[in-house]
This record gives sequence, structure tokens and C-alpha cells, in this order.
Amino acid sequence: MLDPSKVLHIYTRVSTAVQADEGMSLEIQKEIGVKRAKELGFVPKLWNEGAKSSNHDEVDKRPKLGGVLSGIRDGEIKHLFIYDQSRLSRNDQVASIFRYECNKNGVTLHTKDGKLDLSNPQDQFLKQIMDAVAQLDNAQRTERTRLGKLSRIRQGFWKGGPPPYGYEIDRKKLVIHENEAKWVRRVFEMYSNQISTMDIKSELDSNGILPRRKRGTWTIGSIQSLMRNTHYIGYWNYTDSVSGETLEIQCPRILNSTLWSKVQKAREFNRSQRTHSNPTKHFYLLKEIMHCGHCNSQMSGRFSSKQSINHYYCPKKERTWTKKKIEEDEKWKRGRVCTMTRSLNVSVADEAVWNVVVDTISKSSLVKEIFKSHSMSTGERNDQQSKEELKTLNRSLKRVIKEIGNVVETLGMVEFYDLTGKYSSEAGSKIKQRIKKRQILLESRKEGLEEQIGGLTETRRWIDWLGKFRKKISNYRNFSQEERKSFLQGIVKVIRVYLTTDRKHRIEIEFIIPMVGDLLQYEDSTDKSKGYKIQGGLRVAIIEQSFRKESKKKH
Repeated sequence: MLDPSKVLHIYTRVSTAVQADEGMSLEIQKEIGVKRAKELGFVPKLWNEGAKSSNHDEVDKRPKLGGVLSGIRDGEIKHLFIYDQSRLSRNDQVASIFRYECNKNGVTLHTKDGKLDLSNPQDQFLKQIMDAVAQLDNAQRTERTRLGKLSRIRQGFWKGGPPPYGYEIDRKKLVIHENEAKWVRRVFEMYSNQISTMDIKSELDSNGILPRRKRGTWTIGSIQSLMRNTHYIGYWNYTDSVSGETLEIQCPRILNSTLWSKVQKAREFNRSQRTHSNPTKHFYLLKEIMHCGHCNSQMSGRFSSKQSINHYYCPKKERTWTKKKIEEDEKWKRGRVCTMTRSLNVSVADEAVWNVVVDTISKSSLVKEIFKSHSMSTGERNDQQSKEELKTLNRSLKRVIKEIGNVVETLGMVEFYDLTGKYSSEAGSKIKQRIKKRQILLESRKEGLEEQIGGLTETRRWIDWLGKFRKKISNYRNFSQEERKSFLQGIVKVIRVYLTTDRKHRIEIEFIIPMVGDLLQYEDSTDKSKGYKIQGGLRVAIIEQSFRKESKKKH
């Protein structure tokens, strides 16, 4: 049996299957390790892990690493070679285990840059620094992967996983699956013609149409989910879990907007019929656009038959009851889930919000200007110009996103070459600095384009909404409740409600475009013929008061 002190154990690993297939990185690690063994007069022994990612690098998921750790603990390994610290682990917990075991069992750690005796306090400290650097590098790699995925999604590539029913994947993008798309249209047409979801299920099952999971039959839930799917009208949303940023991605359209809207209205009506026994009596003007500012839950409505009072309230506490068992004495504890512990009287809140919205529109110079341009003969031409401008901006954005993707890919290659010693440390650093500078410039340009596109898109949506209400807007104070609701949902993005320290409520009304307090300014106050401009206002109007309806005292 060989003397453990005369054997150099060489542990090799690469991060991806692609690297393993190419073989170069594994081969380089092996060659350097064998060369080091010869220099020391040791016998080399190879532990080749192959392609294993370090993102989930627990020892039990890497057999060769587990074997190395066992050898260290059993005293069979006294000298261990790794190309660099990251080959062992970028996970701090695993790295700590190896530091402890190597120190305890007198193992000398060899790398391409030298050796570390972990029984020596200085070397042990250096190893800890190297472990921290490796962990940071892993976090940076994860971030680059995330940004790379976001970049690909922005370019229209599918996010991964099975595509929605009606689509298939071609060259990593969604394309229409014609046979499935035919049945998607059929489902929407049937529902729009007041055919029940159960009858739609029977139609699908009797025709042998299998759901995407290819097992069993359709369920009511899967059909309802299908009818909520925005892919069918040409877009889908992706929310990044880290930044919270939501992207709207274009895809091939299966349905026309008319059929989609008709089905959504029918679904909303049927839902309201199920929710309320008397939907007219318990009408809630703001519920769909009003959210609790403390927990972001959509506010609910409650009718008190004893007091004959309607309330808006935060339902967060109630919803947690269905998710886990709550002790009875804890259920009603104030502020247990959300600090919104005071409800708002529906009629008081509705009237206050409606009056503020009406007042804001009446005073807005921007609204008056848009009405003016919408009414003039040039309105259609300006609308066409905005469409062309939007197309140009979107084309520019696609080019910038593609270039960012190329820059990120190039940066990854440079870091790989730097790691394998192709560049000197100085040359690699300079190259990365130039690429990073370019990436920052492109990211800044992308943000600017996205801001322009967002502003133009919101303005166009606003103009389309104005076209619907332009002829009768002068009489908006006399709108019916349903007209008020439709009006508000077209002009208000969201309403957030907060409970103040003095037990009042603060309502923040966020408009789709900045119209709060905007001003019309003439270029020359003495000569109005020289033109004017609109000085932008704010998006949010605030109401702070008590929204409780005082009960009448009995005499």
C-alpha cells in the first residue's frame, strides 16, 4: 500500500456539460495536477467529478467529492490538488467543512498557484478569504445567469417549461400549434355564447381532446385557467423574482380582441353573480382597483345587514385562515396579519374618490389639450405618427437588448479565459473594464428607451380611452354607477389605502398619466400667439380623512 504522504490526490470538476464534452478544462486541470505530482516526487491519483454545477454543490450530490472527504477523514489523503478554490465548492458551508477536516487531519492543499498548510493559521486565514471570494464569484455568476435570462426573455424567447395550450416551441420561441389553437378558439366561442364550463368540458372530452398534461380529462379549473391566458391576445408577463420587474413579452396571437373582451366580461359577470346574491344592491365602485397599502391585498366589500352599512376592508387576515389552521382566540386579534384594522364606509369613500377624480380632470390642462387634439382633423395624423414612433422605439430597444446579450456573453468568455490563464491578470482586467463600460452604457440606453416606450404606450391607451368617453364626458357628474366604474378603470391605475396613526385613512389615487396639478404655460405671456406648453403634473392625488359614516344619535 502506498504511503499517503507520497500520493497527490487530484480533484477535477467543470461547471457545465458543455465544458465536459469539450474536455479541455478537465484536461487542463489533470495535466497541471500530474505535473505538480512529478515536481513533488508524488504518485498522482485522479478524482474526476466531470460536469457538476456549483449552485447546488452539497457533498452528497457529488460522489467524487464525497470520496475525497472520506479519504481525508480516514487519513488516506494527506495531499490534495485542486486547480483553484472554486473546484471544491463555492458554498460557504461545504468550504468550511473542508477547511476543518483538512486542518484536523493535517492535509496540505495544493493549487495551480502554490500550496496551503491548513494547520498554519496564516494559510487557514488565506483559505477563508479564498472561500469568500469563490462564494462571491458564484453569486455573481448566478446574477449574470439571471440577467442573461431576462435579456433572452426580452427578445421574445420562451422562459422555459411547457408552453401554454395552443402553442409549441420552435427555436426557443412560442409558435402557434394549429390543431390546439383551433380548440382554444372553440372554447372561447362557446363561452361567449353562454355555454357553461361543464358543457365545454364535455365537448372537449367527447372529441378526445387531451389537456396539455396528456393524462385524464379536462377539469373546470384548467378551462377557467385557459380563458385567463393573455398569450391568446398576443402577450404574456414575466416577473423577475429578484428585482420584481415585470416584462410584457409579445407572442403570436390566436384570438381577436373582440372575442377575448367578450369572454372576460362574461366571466366577470358570472363571477359577480356567484359572489353576490344581489349584485345591484351590493355594488362596489372601487373594489377592483383599490388595494391595501400595507399588504397590497385587493380590498374586499362587506355588507352589514344589521347596520345597513357597506364597508371596504382588507381581507388578508381572512385569507390566511384557509391556508393554515389558526387558533380561535388568535383569529380575531387586531393587526395579526395586516395593520389595516379599520374599514372604510363604501358610500363615503366612493363619493370622495369620484369627486377628486372629476375635479382633477376638470382642472387638467393636459386633458383639455388631448381633447382638443383628439377633436381636430390632425388628431388622426398625430395618432399615426405616435404609432410609427412606437415602432421605431421598439426596434431600437430590440437592437440594444440583443447587443447587451452579446456583451454579457463576451464578458463570460473573457472571465473563463482569465480563469484558465489565457490572459495575464492585467490584460484580463483591462478587457473586462472595457466590456463593463460598454454594458453600463447599453443598460442606460435601454432604460431610456423603455421609459420612452412606456410613456408613449400609456398616452396611446389614454387617447383610446378618451375616444370612448369624449362625447359624453361633459356630463360625467351624472354618470350611472356602472359608467363611473368603467370611467375610473380607464383613467386610474390603482388606488392604495393606508391607515394613519390617528386612525384616519389616506387614499392615494394613482392616475395613468400625470395630470394632477399640471399647468399651461405660454411661451410669451404678452403674446399668446407664440404658443404654449404643458408643464407636467403629478400622477398621484391624495385624500386623507375619516371614511366612517357617523351614525345618527337617537333623541
